[in-house]
Amino acid sequence: MKFGIHLFIFGIGFCFSLATFGQTSAPVLTIQRVFDQVKRYHPMSSRAFMQRDFAAADLLKAKGSFDPTAQSTISQKNFDNKNYYSLINGEIKVPTWTGIDLKGGYDINRGVFLGNENSTPDNGLWYAGVSVPLGQGLLIDDRRAQVKTARIGQNLAINQQQDMTNELLFQTANAYWDWFRAYHVRQILNDAVENARLRYEAVRSFALKGDRPGIDTVEAGIQVQNISLSLSQAEMEFVKASNALSGQFWDDNMQNVGYDSNAQPLDITTSTQMAKNNVPNINNNLLPEAHPYLEVLRQKLLQLEVEKNLKRDKLKPKLNLQYNPLSEAFGAGETTNFSINNYKWGMEFKMPLFLRKERGDVKLADLKIRETDMMLREKSNEISIKFENYITEWRATLDQIDIFSNTVELYRQMLDAERRLFNIGESSLFLVNSREQAYINAKIKLTEILAKNNMSYYGIWYFAGRLPEL
Repeated sequence: MKFGIHLFIFGIGFCFSLATFGQTSAPVLTIQRVFDQVKRYHPMSSRAFMQRDFAAADLLKAKGSFDPTAQSTISQKNFDNKNYYSLINGEIKVPTWTGIDLKGGYDINRGVFLGNENSTPDNGLWYAGVSVPLGQGLLIDDRRAQVKTARIGQNLAINQQQDMTNELLFQTANAYWDWFRAYHVRQILNDAVENARLRYEAVRSFALKGDRPGIDTVEAGIQVQNISLSLSQAEMEFVKASNALSGQFWDDNMQNVGYDSNAQPLDITTSTQMAKNNVPNINNNLLPEAHPYLEVLRQKLLQLEVEKNLKRDKLKPKLNLQYNPLSEAFGAGETTNFSINNYKWGMEFKMPLFLRKERGDVKLADLKIRETDMMLREKSNEISIKFENYITEWRATLDQIDIFSNTVELYRQMLDAERRLFNIGESSLFLVNSREQAYINAKIKLTEILAKNNMSYYGIWYFAGRLPEL
């Protein structure tokens, strides 16, 4: 009779020792499928792609400063049946990249009280000419600075997009592998609770018949309670991990839809093999200096240099020279009697005496450059350190996977051996439970190491700035 009792209890434990890590017929959700979903529909991914559109719009706006303009003005005064004056002007202005403005126009002025300086021939007066900056604006001006800044912004936007996508996928990878860990830990403990309950019922049944000491019932009940407490904690962590992963799933209507609640992550065996297959992907081509966030800061430095050059140009005096040849209009737009002696010209000079605003602007530009350069150096060092830390963690956990895979197998062998001793009456339920708890802890530890190894692997790619390539 006792042989039957031991065989029954041993059979329950043996079934548990052969149980896999939550393998079911549920659909498997791989991290690549999650990445594909996130890159297609996540709002942050859409915002990342919008960076190029913003940059293109900024460049279009900046180029608009060089668009030709046409304008006309009419000013007339009539009083007491007299035409005091009628001033009519039409002009086309063409800005150029050199800072020189080309313009041409037509004036026709009439009136009893028209001033001599505004008088024109009966058919009006054509003019054409240039406006040349000889001081401020000769080498750079607001228009050219805006275009240069916007062109740099094209490269900046590309790197912003890569940085945002890189950040999004890193968050997703962490959420996925935390869900992987929580799922398998819950499965391990769920199987263990079922096994402990079956053992408790069997021990209790035989204790009531007098075939087992009553203290074994207490021992079996304690095992159920201990594992149930661990399972309760695992259930809570699984819900939190599931919610975090669900937050990454969106549809094309920008609605958060979550993932299929029936889905399961990769099993332990596949994950272990995948960790080993990742080894060749970590090579010397992964360098933290290529991180897109650092490139964003470098592009901002270039933009600040343009701004500084513009501010320094403001230290120069304004000296603009205008020259406009004149020609009288005849008939249907004909022009005759053109002479270089017919012209009007002008000069504009302006310069603040103390230049305090301009010198302040230059100093602020210098400070911005220094601040951004220090930020670049700081972030570069920070990223390099974290990159090396993830490399170290990845290598360490890769070794630990092999060690703990063997450890789990050794704990299983010890548990089976303890059950065989228990079966022949040379061990106690306390020792069987202790061996079983050690086996459970080893499987949980292996799961956690696998999750940490994969988080480290994706962390390496993240701090190399190349996670979107995976």
